[in-house]
Amino acid sequence: MSLKILVNSLSGGGAELQAAQLARDLKAELFILDKSFSARTSSVADFKILEGKPSFLPSKAGLLFIKRYAKELAAKVNKNDIVLSFMPKSNFVNAAASELSGHKAVLGEITQPSREYSGIRGKIMQPLIKKYYRKAALIIANSKGNALDLKKNFDINPEKIKVIYNSCDISAIRNAANAPLPKEYEKVFEKTVIITAGRLTKAKGQWHLLKIFAEIKKELPEAKLIILGDGNLKRKLRTLAAKLGLNAHDGRKMPNAEKDDVFFAGFQKNPFCFLRKAKIFIFPSLWEGLPNAVIEALAAGIPVMAADCASGPREILAPETDFSMRTEKPEEHTAGMLLPPFDANADDFYMPVSDLEKTWAAEAVKLLKDEKTLIASKVAGMLRAADFDSGKQILLWKNELSKLTR
Repeated sequence: MSLKILVNSLSGGGAELQAAQLARDLKAELFILDKSFSARTSSVADFKILEGKPSFLPSKAGLLFIKRYAKELAAKVNKNDIVLSFMPKSNFVNAAASELSGHKAVLGEITQPSREYSGIRGKIMQPLIKKYYRKAALIIANSKGNALDLKKNFDINPEKIKVIYNSCDISAIRNAANAPLPKEYEKVFEKTVIITAGRLTKAKGQWHLLKIFAEIKKELPEAKLIILGDGNLKRKLRTLAAKLGLNAHDGRKMPNAEKDDVFFAGFQKNPFCFLRKAKIFIFPSLWEGLPNAVIEALAAGIPVMAADCASGPREILAPETDFSMRTEKPEEHTAGMLLPPFDANADDFYMPVSDLEKTWAAEAVKLLKDEKTLIASKVAGMLRAADFDSGKQILLWKNELSKLTR
């Protein structure tokens, strides 16, 4: 028996990072569907690419080639093997391949499918999730909220679903956080820096943060906003920044600490030195699974303000509370602050600043002016991050996977 891990690519999102880390910690063979990398995953040396899709087609076309991918994967595994996969496309391939090879398919769910896949996309993805996820030997959800979504909206057998939170190499994050900044950003961090991290997609809700930041600037004119990550909303977010009167830097020229307000810094090989030196981390997601970005921010030693969205932030910042509740007013917890979530269905990208966005801004300004609370939040957040250390989480993975071999 051997363990193999399958993921769509190594492009740098939370699922890809988890797959790469688990492949290392569990000494598993790593497979990817698309040859795509980011600065943070480019150091992964040992992996194999499945060639199920013609290389000239975009990655989104991979759904059309599930059976071809599955046939290739099945040829590379044995009946007694376990294949752990992350992200729906890889999960579909894994489940389909298990019917050919007889291996045990373990599917990792990192988001809430009912929210992530809606509209036309949902009409394609949700039936596939129902079809393939039921073939799994085991499903590992990375939050209680995700597990509930699979049970409630996809009729998955609850006995097949277990919850294991995302893990982080806390020691490595703290070491990287103490590294020097890239020289071009040194002067920017002489100002009051607010930071966030995540793909520039609808789920992350960064347009709310731009509006929040525009309000913060009224009280703290010297404040700067750094957005780590990239995605399909980058151009639209830059347009919104301009409409809000914010000068945006997009990474194609030297940052100007005096003239620029918002810095679209993309995916950084070492995001942790950025996090460590910023004042606060603001996370306005509309929905999540269990956000690595929040855990990493805590580990890097930065106070966190996060939307109490479904799901994940509450499980991280307020684990003593009911994971299914949603706050209607700001909540201060030892590990960080939860704020009322934004409407995931609202078409409010270019709408005027809302009362809720103003509430977020007011809380951010209050925190930024309270040095005592900032220091206490850093310490408490770092302690909470230790609960997600890979050394602890890997034992949970080994325990669940070992049950499949009994």
